[in-house]
Amino acid sequence: MSEMQNPHNYRKVGYSMILVAASLAAIGIVQVAIGPDVLYADQMQRDNTAFFEMCKAGNYMQDGCEMFDKPGNTLYEIPRMTLEGTEEAESTIMEESVMETPQVSAEIVSIPSGSGAPGCEETNECYIPAALTVSTGTTVIWENIDNAAHLATSGTPDGGPDGAFDSGMIMAGATFEYEFSDKGEFAYYCLVHPWMVGTVTVE
Repeated sequence: MSEMQNPHNYRKVGYSMILVAASLAAIGIVQVAIGPDVLYADQMQRDNTAFFEMCKAGNYMQDGCEMFDKPGNTLYEIPRMTLEGTEEAESTIMEESVMETPQVSAEIVSIPSGSGAPGCEETNECYIPAALTVSTGTTVIWENIDNAAHLATSGTPDGGPDGAFDSGMIMAGATFEYEFSDKGEFAYYCLVHPWMVGTVTVE
């Protein structure tokens, strides 16, 4: 078997690299660095010269390969072969967008105990607060803490319901909520107890 046919004496590598060949009096080790994380190692017969052929990627067994051979017992370095026209791949760290949970704004209007009897209108406390200002998208929650059932119906006692919202009967201990998505001033009252009035202003 000729030296060029000996698999220990001949390697074809298709990467840009630094090759180191050696011929020592005893059996030596040839190591070829292929990239930053791969190391190829092979034994070389005593008193033989190692032949290496280095090719650009894609040119295996074709023109463009370069032969390196040098007899002797001295380690030497083969210059790094650059690959023209190639660019190093840049790793890009993609920032994950964090989905923010929209915060729901809410305001509570209490229907106090005893509001089912006239008198709360004198202090404007049939709904607490009787006048509420909120921003668009705010949900208003009417909470009935009275023993009697009440309503929160948009409109006025004199003009009647205007159809913007209507709670229906809010039983004792129950609630009704409505989200105000439009700007404006919304008057409301209790159909059963018309002295109970309130307003919600949306800005």
